[in-house]
Amino acid sequence: MTKPLETIWPIEPHTAKKHEILRRYFQAWLPILAQYNPRLLYIDAFAGPGEYSGGEDGSPVVILKAARDHVIPFKSELVCLFIESEDDRHKHLEKVLEGIKPTLPANVKFRPLLGRFNDQLTEIFANVEEQKKLRAPTLAFVDPFGFSQTPFSAIAQLMKYSKTEVLVNFMYEEINRFLSFPGFAALFDAQFGTPDWREAVKLTDPLERLIAIHDLYLRQLKTVAKYVRAFLMVNKSNMPDYFLFFATNSIEGLEAMKRSMWKVDPSGEFQFSDFTDASKQIPLFNPEPDYQWLRDIITYEFRRTEVAVEVLTEWVVAETSFLSTHIKKQVLTPMEKEGAVSVVKPKPGRRPCTYPDGTILKFS
Repeated sequence: MTKPLETIWPIEPHTAKKHEILRRYFQAWLPILAQYNPRLLYIDAFAGPGEYSGGEDGSPVVILKAARDHVIPFKSELVCLFIESEDDRHKHLEKVLEGIKPTLPANVKFRPLLGRFNDQLTEIFANVEEQKKLRAPTLAFVDPFGFSQTPFSAIAQLMKYSKTEVLVNFMYEEINRFLSFPGFAALFDAQFGTPDWREAVKLTDPLERLIAIHDLYLRQLKTVAKYVRAFLMVNKSNMPDYFLFFATNSIEGLEAMKRSMWKVDPSGEFQFSDFTDASKQIPLFNPEPDYQWLRDIITYEFRRTEVAVEVLTEWVVAETSFLSTHIKKQVLTPMEKEGAVSVVKPKPGRRPCTYPDGTILKFS
């Protein structure tokens, strides 16, 4: 995704889908965190000009409208920080934000900040350290052009606070294109937070290289967050463009993000292609979860072992693309009827094909 030269530019289909994932997750995140916290923080690290040339909303406006129009009222103070390094886009963003400001409730506040992500982040968290009472659950959207301004150290700094969640655009296509250039070595050391990316340079098979780069960044994120999930965006040539990585320490947050991703890709493969969107292809069948695949991976992981249903559920949410709602009716019930799974320690009064917490299962 080449950085545009204009102040505003046309929106790409994959960008619209990326904003849909962001909006859906924010709508789930906001009321849950607002129940228990008087203040919430949202950071848009590369905010842009606030709109596209066709009048579509940029990510700052997507978030402000999602907060303003949320079906569940919230009383917590929501502070949105919109960081933009380009002066012309920052000025345009200020103008766009002033237009929406009169429609916002008093508890939704924003600040457009001119500067680079790293510099602003250092200042923001320095102020937080000085005023500990202002610490708040944080959702950060890190959506750059290129890879020169998103060192892993900045992501790690965000994730230093346990109630922080990050949705980061990992620019795979550009990173892969320049990975073999010696002059970019220091940038890639910073981007990955490790020199281990050099192993991927040795790979000539495109799929192997994609998997290696994806897995390395995922492992790095798992050093600063408990749960990580990725969504692949494919360009108009039907080639991998970038990954959206989501990092969180909350299993509930992970499942909420996965629900947002399932809405964009109901197949559960967690990808969107500009190629198929542009061609307007109509599938013969509506995509749906592959429950046989889920059954197979559960059986492989837990074969001939006993496991509590809540442990199984957390494993599915944390380690697969599936949701907790995909397990009991669609997988465990038919397996129990077939004898492929048995309940070895049923809870008193348990009805067949029900799986309350505390139920111990054994897979054949």
